[in-house]
Amino acid sequence: MHTKLQYTALVAFAMLIIPAYAFADDSGQQNMRRGADQQANLNADLARITCTVNLVTSSITTAESDISNMTKTTIDADAVKLTVDLQKLQTDVKNNDKTSFRADHTVLTSDTKTAYLDIRSAVKVAHPTNDQMRKLKTDLADLKDKAKDCMFGARQQGAKAKISSDQFRINKLENRSAILKSKCVDTTGLDQTLGQAQTNLNTLAGSIASATNSSQLKTALQSYCQYNGCKTGTNFHLAAQSVLAEDQAILVKIQANQNSAQYSAQISQVQTDLTNAKKILDTVGTGQYSQTQQTDVWNALHDAGNVLKQLVHELRTSNTNHSGSSTNSSSS
Repeated sequence: MHTKLQYTALVAFAMLIIPAYAFADDSGQQNMRRGADQQANLNADLARITCTVNLVTSSITTAESDISNMTKTTIDADAVKLTVDLQKLQTDVKNNDKTSFRADHTVLTSDTKTAYLDIRSAVKVAHPTNDQMRKLKTDLADLKDKAKDCMFGARQQGAKAKISSDQFRINKLENRSAILKSKCVDTTGLDQTLGQAQTNLNTLAGSIASATNSSQLKTALQSYCQYNGCKTGTNFHLAAQSVLAEDQAILVKIQANQNSAQYSAQISQVQTDLTNAKKILDTVGTGQYSQTQQTDVWNALHDAGNVLKQLVHELRTSNTNHSGSSTNSSSS
C-alpha cells in the first residue's frame, strides 16, 4: 500500500507540476504584457522625439524673430511638415503600432535634418548683423538647454518603463515559485536567483532615481541588465538562470521518489543537459553571451524541457497501466 501511494504521489506531482511548468506562460497574458511593454516604449520614444521636434520648431520661430529680414517661406513649411510628422507618430503610439511608428519616424528624421539645413541657409542668406547673430546664438543655446531637460525627462520615462517591465517578470517568477512550493518542491535555488535579481533591480532603480542628467541616467542603465543587454555592465541572464533553477528543482523532486529509478535514463539526460547549461552560464558570468554560448545554453535547456515532457508522458502512461492492473487484480 505504501509503495502504491508513493507511486501515485509521483505521478500526481508530475501531472500537476511539469505540464504547468512546460506551459507556464499563458499566451494571452504574454501577448498582453508584450503589448503593454511596447506601448510604454513607444510612449517614451514619442516623448524624446517630441523634445527634438519642439527644439527645431522653436529654433525656427526664434530665428525669424531675431533676424526680421529672413525669408520664412521654406522654414515655415518645414515646421508644418514636422508638426504633421509628429501627429502621425502620436496616432501610431495611440494605436500601439510599432511598424508604422518606425516608418513615420524615418520620415520625421529626414524632415528634421532638412529643417536644420534650411534654417542655416535662411540665416546665411539674410546676412544678419553681429548683434543679431549674438542674440540668435544666445537664444538657441537657451533652447538647447531646455531641450536637454526635456530629453532627460523623456529618458527617465523610458527607464521607469524598463524597471516596471523587469519587475513584472520577477513577480511572475515569484508566483511560479509559490506554486512549486505548494507542491512540496524545494525552490531554494530558484528563490535565491530571484532574490538576487530583485536586489540588482532595486539597485538599478535607485541609480535611475538619483540621476540628475541624461549622462548619469545613461551610465545607470548601462550598469545592469536583467538579461543580456549590457556591453560593459552586469548581465544577470535571468531567463536562463530561472529556467535552470526551476528545472533542477523539479528534477530533484522526481529523483526523491522511490519509484523514480525506472526512469533513470531520462533523469540522467535531463541532469546532463542542465549541467551543460550551468557550465556555460558560469563561463559567461555577468558578461554578454557570444552567439554560440547563447545558442548552446538554450539548446541545453530546451532539450532538458523536452525530456521532462517525455518523462511526464511515460509517467502518465505507466499510471494508466498501473491503475488498470490494480482494477483487474481487485476484480479477480
